[in-house]
Amino acid sequence: MSDATLNTLLPALDLAVFERRADGSFKSIADRPEWFDRLVADPTFPFLGHILEEAKVFWNSGETGRREWGPVAEVDESGSEFHYKVTAVGSDAGQLLVFQLDLGADQVREVLQKVRTDMLAAEQRAGSDARVRKAHLSELRQSADAFGAVLRGIQKKASSSDPLLDALTTTGGNLLQAIDDIVQATRPGRH
Repeated sequence: MSDATLNTLLPALDLAVFERRADGSFKSIADRPEWFDRLVADPTFPFLGHILEEAKVFWNSGETGRREWGPVAEVDESGSEFHYKVTAVGSDAGQLLVFQLDLGADQVREVLQKVRTDMLAAEQRAGSDARVRKAHLSELRQSADAFGAVLRGIQKKASSSDPLLDALTTTGGNLLQAIDDIVQATRPGRH
């Protein structure tokens, strides 16, 4: 492949490719894509830290193939975060260091942020729903207590042989018990 083709192809693929020299520095084998200029001007890539150390171990082993790291996050001069991957390639022809912009990491971050936002909104709704349920149960309990007081008042004033009063007392008692059961079943920690 000609140098002209590499100079067109590699930046178009958002790849910055460097050949490792004997002195440990790196030489670009093609024009670098624009995004790469946000990283550094130092051709020894000190910002890579442990990645560069691991790449050197790989290259010094004499293995052929590749090792990949990333996504690596950096912040550009405008404060925007961007991600890229670093790949060390070892072959009989030489040792290469390849930088590739990782747009997939940005998409994953956006999806995760949406999930977090949705979860927070659901938690807030659940808290609000729980407060509303608690208020409704409190109102129900107050109404049941008032109903029970009315029933007790009617029982005291009426004759004990009134079948309508007996039916009302039985039905009212069942209703109060059902309300108690509902209130107990919906208390936090109960399932």
